[in-house]
Amino acid sequence: MTRPLTIEYETITDETNLTVLYARLSKDDGKSGDSDSILNQKLLLENFAREQKMAPCVFLADDGISGTTFNRPAFQQAINLVDRGQVKNFIVKDLSRFGRDYLKVGAFTEVAFPEKNIRFIAINDNVDSSHEDDNSLAPFRNLFNEWYARDCSKKIKAVKHAKGNAGLPMTANVPYGYLKGETYSQTHEWVIDEEAARIIRRVFHDYASGKSMTEIARELKNEKIRTPAAHKISIGVKSSKMTTMPHDWNSQIVRQVLGHREYCGHTVNFKTYKKSYKAKKCLPNPLSEQKIFKNTHAAIIDEALFELVQEKRGTYRPRVTKSKSVGLFSGVVCCADCGTLHRYNAQRATHSAYYYCAASRRRIKTCASAHSIQEKVLVEKVLRNIQGVLSKLASNEGELVAFLEKRSQRTLARTLENERQLLQKAERRDQELDAILQQLYEDNLSGKVNDARYAKMSAQYELEQVTLTQTLASLRDAQEKAEEASSGIVSFIQMAKKYLNPTTLEPDMVRALIDKIEIGEKMKVDDKIEQKITIIYRFVGNLAE
Repeated sequence: MTRPLTIEYETITDETNLTVLYARLSKDDGKSGDSDSILNQKLLLENFAREQKMAPCVFLADDGISGTTFNRPAFQQAINLVDRGQVKNFIVKDLSRFGRDYLKVGAFTEVAFPEKNIRFIAINDNVDSSHEDDNSLAPFRNLFNEWYARDCSKKIKAVKHAKGNAGLPMTANVPYGYLKGETYSQTHEWVIDEEAARIIRRVFHDYASGKSMTEIARELKNEKIRTPAAHKISIGVKSSKMTTMPHDWNSQIVRQVLGHREYCGHTVNFKTYKKSYKAKKCLPNPLSEQKIFKNTHAAIIDEALFELVQEKRGTYRPRVTKSKSVGLFSGVVCCADCGTLHRYNAQRATHSAYYYCAASRRRIKTCASAHSIQEKVLVEKVLRNIQGVLSKLASNEGELVAFLEKRSQRTLARTLENERQLLQKAERRDQELDAILQQLYEDNLSGKVNDARYAKMSAQYELEQVTLTQTLASLRDAQEKAEEASSGIVSFIQMAKKYLNPTTLEPDMVRALIDKIEIGEKMKVDDKIEQKITIIYRFVGNLAE
């Protein structure tokens, strides 16, 4: 019985003198017709091997994978056989099937294969390493193949940019919490997946209330809540992340959920980019480079909650005590003297929960006093302060807004006047330096200043001008921020209206309204212990001023 021409890769053990028949087809190549199909490549390669009596052969193919990458399953299997010294011949239909990166193709065909005495053949390109004359044009063909890949990449990128700039979602996979509408191909409509949306709202509210990402993940895992990938699979939606542990929540998954601006009802395009069409790794784009199209679909959370969460992310990691509790004011209360966040202590049953300056108990102390305060005392004072502010809002909103605007304008006027004077002074000096450098250059040309002196003086003035340019930029930036500060009044009013007539303090209310609470040192005044507490509200600052 004669042995078949091709054998399966899985059955290869210690076979030697193998002939690898390799085929590849990308999605773009498949559009050009049937001539490049895997089946036709296989027929061509097998007929050639049969005519040349090159058995035994192993046929390996990658379907739907670009030639710009060499991380292809079948290709890696072929190279594995090469590395083990089992390959005598390596045959492809043409050089583009092997790859479209001329440097890497050349590294294999002109260095690696010859070193291992492997005969490389590209049938349609008349390339055969056993005939030296056949290989003279191979480098040019490889270069043309890469140009083709580069051109395809440019065209695809142009189409995607046009789509992204038009406000159409660029992602093929709808974020967790949404499903594609029935007419998605025409309308690109996202509809809310209520089961997932409940989890998303819970995650945002829990984090805004002071829980850590790890703690949130632990609770979801213990309650057997499906992860985003497992949830998609359970409802019949394809997911790029397969999992064998459907309830394995972790802090990274929670972080990804908290970072989706799409939950505010906006379409966000150009969130990532690639440095090159050859690079496979996607890099995050800064927010300034992203395109945000507002109110394109139903929102799962409001934008104020999202912005609050983004402020907290990366700036504070809640500290969980041994009693597995997080302080009501954790991450909000801080030392008035050194600015260090206070720690929450609720470990001893004989003592009430309290906060203390973390810098006072470090190995190297940076704060002389603990500035400690009991939580029940702080709750009473903060609740009274918030009730006073919100009662003014409920009884006479216009009066409160007028007060905030007047104070904001007063502060803005002081800031702008100070910044304006500094800016004018810096601009005048910048103009003076231009004139000095111009005069110095002319004096050097005329011989009044020798070259050595000119080089030393010009370097000093140019260094001053570089520093001055940076100062000008920071001053202009400070002016812009000061002018934007007045817009925070509207944001504060909108947020405060959600918590009118409070009788108790809730974690989400504290973090939604308050930026920080500064705790001063205890002082004895008229035989009474007093402690200054300064509440800095978000957007509007200290309302006691």
